[in-house]
Amino acid sequence: MMMITVLLLGALVSVGSIEKGDAIVAAQIELLKLSFFCDDPLYRSKRNRVIETIAELKGVTSFSEKTVTALDDALKNKTVRLATPINRGDCMALISEAQEAVDALYGPAAK
Repeated sequence: MMMITVLLLGALVSVGSIEKGDAIVAAQIELLKLSFFCDDPLYRSKRNRVIETIAELKGVTSFSEKTVTALDDALKNKTVRLATPINRGDCMALISEAQEAVDALYGPAAK
């Protein structure tokens, strides 16, 4: 799966646009925020994945690793909040929906 993702991201870089790269990273960042607020045990893995994606999309996204580390610090310092409060009982469904949104941006080749 990781190799398919790398190949797909490489294809995006060659034919993609900044908007497409930004859409992928923005969706991953939303997933990351939900993971943090839901105490997802995979939060760190998701954070690392966003950083890897930014590196793979270098030149095709306006996001940088600093964006993710600043967000991580802000989340830990409780200076970032979700736009809409969440019901903790809905966390699994919300994380699943956010993951599906990320997966959809990779297109059918990633599935």
